[in-house]
This record gives sequence, C-alpha cells and structure tokens, in this order.
Amino acid sequence: MKRVLDNIYVFTLNLPFPATPELSVYYLDEGEPAVIDTGLGDQRSMRIFSSELREIGRDLNDVEVIINTHEHVEHFGGNRKIKEASGACVVASHKAAPIIENYHQHILSLKNNLSHLDFEPEMKQMINRYLDFNLLIDESKVEKRVRDGDTISLDGFGLRVVETPGHARGHICLYDEDRKILFSGDHVIGTGTTFVGYGWRELLTMSMTTILAEADEPDNISLYIESLEKLQSLDLELILPAHGPPITEPYKKLREDIQRKLSREQAFLRVLEKRRKMTLEDLTVEAYDADRTNYLLQGAALGYLKRLIKQGKVAVSLKGNKLYVRIVDS
Repeated sequence: MKRVLDNIYVFTLNLPFPATPELSVYYLDEGEPAVIDTGLGDQRSMRIFSSELREIGRDLNDVEVIINTHEHVEHFGGNRKIKEASGACVVASHKAAPIIENYHQHILSLKNNLSHLDFEPEMKQMINRYLDFNLLIDESKVEKRVRDGDTISLDGFGLRVVETPGHARGHICLYDEDRKILFSGDHVIGTGTTFVGYGWRELLTMSMTTILAEADEPDNISLYIESLEKLQSLDLELILPAHGPPITEPYKKLREDIQRKLSREQAFLRVLEKRRKMTLEDLTVEAYDADRTNYLLQGAALGYLKRLIKQGKVAVSLKGNKLYVRIVDS
C-alpha cells in the first residue's frame, strides 16, 4: 500500500491481460472509506486486497463505498466479495450499471451470437475462451447510478462525475476539485494511450459493415478525443490512472493523447493514399506495423475508419468476407 496524498492510498493487483498486466486500486480513507475499482474478484486478488488494507490498519469490512469507473471486468469483478464483507454501496455510471448487474446474461448472449457468426476458427476459439473466462466474474447490484455533473459525496471527499465515453460507453472519471486530482480510470493511462475502437463486444452484436454504416452513431475515436478535450477544462495538478504511474503533468499528457490519436488517423490516410484500396487486415498491418492476427488492432482500426467515413475521407465495401477500404478523392 502506497500513500499518494493525505488519506489517498494506492495498491496494485495483477491481471492476466498482456496489454494491461496490472490495475491500480485507490482507497480513500476518510469517514466513509471508499475504493475506486475492485479488480477481477479472484481469490488471489482478494487476498492481496485484504493484505494491502491491513498495512494501514484497515480491512474489507471498513469499505463503505465502491466506485466503478466503467463496465470492464477488472474494474468491477471484486464488487460482490467486498459487498459481502462490508455491505458497501456500489456506485457506477447509469450506462455501465446494467452491464455490471446483468453481466452473465450479457456474456451468454454474446456466446450465442458467436455460435452463429462466420468468424475465422482461430478468432472464434480465442473469443469463446475469453467469454468463458468472463462468466467466472461476479455480478453485483449497483445501488447508485450517476450521470455527468453529479457529485459523489463522501465524508472528506467530493468527487464530481465526468462522463468520458470512448474507451467504454459507460466510462466516468472522478474529479476532486479541492485537491485538483482526477481519478481517470482507463480514459487516461500512465503510459501510452488506452484502447479505443470496436472490440469483441461490438463485433458479436454488430457486423463490421453495420458498425461503419451507422451514420447517426458517434464513432468511439471522436468520443474519446472530445472527452479528453473536456478534461482539459478542469483545474488539475495530478491524474491518478487505473493503469500505469501517476501523471504529474496533466495537460501535457492530455495533449499528447489527443495528438497520438490524430497522428494514427493520419497514418491510415498515408497508407491509403499510397495503396488506394486494400483490405482491413492489410491496412492494419501497414498502419500499425503489426502481426496480421492482431484482432485487437483491427478493432482499433475500425474506430478510425468509422471516423474517416463520417469525415468523407474513406469508403468501404464488402467482397466475400473481406472488408475493403479505399481513399475518397477530394
């Protein structure tokens, strides 16, 4: 357990995900002790959770409030076990809460969709294993659903809810105006930028062409950039992310994250200007200099493509089971 500031502590939980091997959990030690995000809820994580709290003379029983930054499993999987120990109240976004409360039904629906989809066998097998893993995660009731501008009032902390969609539609950051601190969840991470695009959840409910064709639906890249711009208006001295080290130059990091996404968008356009027309797989390989089987990056590429289609810069077509992308001449 490491003390960040007065009454704010952080400790690390290991995760089985190559892209995010660790999660930072924040413990606010005031009159109503609270935790921000709870890990996967597996036995090892909960032992570490209890051990870390004992270092400062606290226990799971002391937790009165649980705040989930969004609806991804490593951020809410420990809710139930902490609630069983302490009766804590769970707080989450009104968009994230339905998934947190009905997660097994959500995953079973995705598994059913997967069985009917014409994915490559390797990808299908990989997604099915991941869905089975997600069925092991505990659901939990969310007692308080919050929206943008709401304040989560704790004894000694007032955390303003800032809705920050992009990485996840139900993502929130938590702004402590008195201390000029932002708890940023996955929206701003300590090293690099977070995944933004379309992952297995979206691809199991909509085809790639449907995702790209929904003109009225905002693209995740634009949502992410707009959320970063929104955070720039806050008076900040420190950002505490869910992954990676604390960020001591908040505005520099926010500018860097925006620029990194815009630079990647330009990389896609440069590749297309040379090749004119190519498959999504080939475009992803060249723009990212990545392996052809990196499906996560293909999901990120879809995010950029949706944004570029809405801007009128690229167009897509489906031939067989291949998605082709071409530059639109101005």
